[in-house]
Amino acid sequence: MSVKYIFPNEILEIIFNFCDVCTLYQLTMVCRQFNIVACDTLNKKSQHLFVSITNQKSKKFGERCKPLLSSYNSIFITYYNWIYARYKRSEVYEAEERHVIYYETSNQSLQMTKNTVWFCEDGNFLAYNRADNGTIKKDEKIVGNNYTFIKSIAHCDDYIISGDVAGIIKHWRIESGKDRRNNLKYSEIHDVDTKIDFIDATSQHITSASKNLIKILKYTDDKKGCTEEKQIFCGVDVEQPEDYCFDDQIYVTSISFDPIGTKFAASFNDYDQSSSSFLIYDIEKSYQVMEKECEESCCQLLWEDPYTILMCFEKSIKKMDMRVSDYVRTWNSSQYEYSFCCSSDNMYTFMTGHYECVLWDQRQSVAIQTYDVVHSVSSRGIISLAFDSGHMYAITRNFLYELDFTERHHFKHKKIKKLFGNFY
Repeated sequence: MSVKYIFPNEILEIIFNFCDVCTLYQLTMVCRQFNIVACDTLNKKSQHLFVSITNQKSKKFGERCKPLLSSYNSIFITYYNWIYARYKRSEVYEAEERHVIYYETSNQSLQMTKNTVWFCEDGNFLAYNRADNGTIKKDEKIVGNNYTFIKSIAHCDDYIISGDVAGIIKHWRIESGKDRRNNLKYSEIHDVDTKIDFIDATSQHITSASKNLIKILKYTDDKKGCTEEKQIFCGVDVEQPEDYCFDDQIYVTSISFDPIGTKFAASFNDYDQSSSSFLIYDIEKSYQVMEKECEESCCQLLWEDPYTILMCFEKSIKKMDMRVSDYVRTWNSSQYEYSFCCSSDNMYTFMTGHYECVLWDQRQSVAIQTYDVVHSVSSRGIISLAFDSGHMYAITRNFLYELDFTERHHFKHKKIKKLFGNFY
């Protein structure tokens, strides 16, 4: 990989991609004088960042600057670790060995928030608390027994919506108290009467997918539950009786709400016709906005903004722009074997899961880096993944893995000096 130097006009771009939005806000809003000082100190050696502000006599000003200036080091180190694939890999969770596995979790079986990592495994729904630096606290595993297999989960506000093979939609929340440890509690909010393969949710609607049937549910609260507003049979031109519409050769492979929550997208495969399609539906207008046939099999959809969708195919990733009703960008991923899942930061960076994880920048035509999640090739590859600026989490058939890119002992001064030049 060729090495490029980072120039002043690119510094904020790097920070914007790899640091918390709140940190960026603090950086730009502390005061005008601090911004001038911060830019000047980027030209100094990192160990002298704070020492260089000797002309500032105010102790209060110094205390406000110190944590933000020191964060520059962390940002550079984390960025370097991502680029050069230097990370600490941990097996956070290992499933019990089973002689027969009846169901497989979907590519929407892992959710990550600032404080928690949620995932489903067999009859259990599990969560781990995260420390302030984002690392999982292995001793704080929270288990909620679902008593039936969960295939897909969706994060909404401060809770999780799950769909299981019994057709039950549940609302999960972490409860804690002074006299007890954190505990996962659920309430049943609806029964769709058939196995749920995929689920997504907003504060007002839930969509569930079962084979080629998508149900749109109006969600009010736990006590009132859901009411069914609409059902869509993928691959069927007109509404027909349910027993006729269920086609064993047509399966929904992904569903996803747009950021506003007024539209959702769904992809489905017709194995009999060896074809793949996706549709976009406007819930407020009860209108199908688009249906498009695809050349490859689509495994996952991700909305980036109200107009664009990332589509992860078996051997490529494509970006769809609804304003032109066509693909505006394509990345070739065929060299990494089949794609199973993807995740995005909703800016420029996204990742795909194969038998390894691959990092992409939308401004470049080729991948940035690959990361080995397991020591040996998993027979099922990466089922689901999520990432933020410092960590990545991935589920394989029997494991939950954490990749930590924040640690300093991976930091090699000579290489990062070459990478950042005089700005380190």
